[in-house]
Amino acid sequence: MAPIPVPDGQPSGYVHPGDGTQHVTYTAGDRIHELWWSGLWQYSDLSAAAAAPIAPAGVGRGYVHPNGTQHIPFRGADFLVHELWWDGSWHYNNLSKAANAQSGAEGAVSGYVHSDGTQHVVYVGQPNGEIHEVWWNGEWHQANLTAQASAPVNTRAKTVRGYAHPGDGTQHVTYQGFDGHIHELWWDGAWHHADLTAASGAPSNVNSLPLPYVHPGDGTQHVTYIATNGHIQELWWAGGWSHADLTASSGAPVGAIDIGQGYVHPDGSQHIPFLTSDGDLHELWWSGGWHYADLSGAQVGNLAKNIGHGYAHPGDKTQHIPFRATGQTTNGHLCELWWNGTWRFADLTQAVGGGP
Repeated sequence: MAPIPVPDGQPSGYVHPGDGTQHVTYTAGDRIHELWWSGLWQYSDLSAAAAAPIAPAGVGRGYVHPNGTQHIPFRGADFLVHELWWDGSWHYNNLSKAANAQSGAEGAVSGYVHSDGTQHVVYVGQPNGEIHEVWWNGEWHQANLTAQASAPVNTRAKTVRGYAHPGDGTQHVTYQGFDGHIHELWWDGAWHHADLTAASGAPSNVNSLPLPYVHPGDGTQHVTYIATNGHIQELWWAGGWSHADLTASSGAPVGAIDIGQGYVHPDGSQHIPFLTSDGDLHELWWSGGWHYADLSGAQVGNLAKNIGHGYAHPGDKTQHIPFRATGQTTNGHLCELWWNGTWRFADLTQAVGGGP
């Protein structure tokens, strides 16, 4: 068997809610790969399986459609939007071509599915930084969301994050502006613009990509980020936008250099994993109040290069935080910390037969 390639970028995890399989996707060289679990970990070269003709340059987190299909959107080396999608086998599609999109893409793309079954892939467009989407309702279309929302062109980072609210059906695209504020374009039948930093009274000190998530139990929305002072902050919505310094309220150490996507456990607790410069993993977690946990003891010496998008399994209620390791025998391997009552370490690359 050919060697299992190790990640050269940030890994991203998700769960298929229908069959309970777990999926961690990553790029290596000019291909998209995944390690996936269905009782045991297995490896797939998704680009090869889908016969994708274009190398990835910015890959979005995978998502699952209510019909059971899986989708991994990505920006290609040609600056167009593409996807790999699965319906029992993997396929490739050029979404920019299918939608007749007029703008190329910068940075990484972000995909999600709405409760009405429509699919959406949002991205920063070329050449002027407006936010665009390609979206599907049986066929692919394109739209300039910045223009539709009459929003200023104000995307400091070349990556945006989109999501749909499962309760009220609104759609949201969050991004960092040149003014140090977090902004969003949001949809309730039409697209609008909002300055979330101004609306919440938060300081203008955003120093990372804002990462949004929704609590499916109470309908609150959360946007987390690292501030210029090294604190993890959030803007959160429960009928109106508020601000909180999660580092201060949890008593966590200062110095986060990378955070993972926040996620919600089936018990309603919220979790935000983060990385410090010494390679240790930590988390902030909420259950009526914010708490701090040092997860580094579970790493057993396998320090992290970067942290991936974590997730909670809705069936067995385990939690998973994928990361690239720098340990003596795991250097570059795709690893994870996973929780089933206590935090544990697993070398996923080794589990599928890769590495020394």
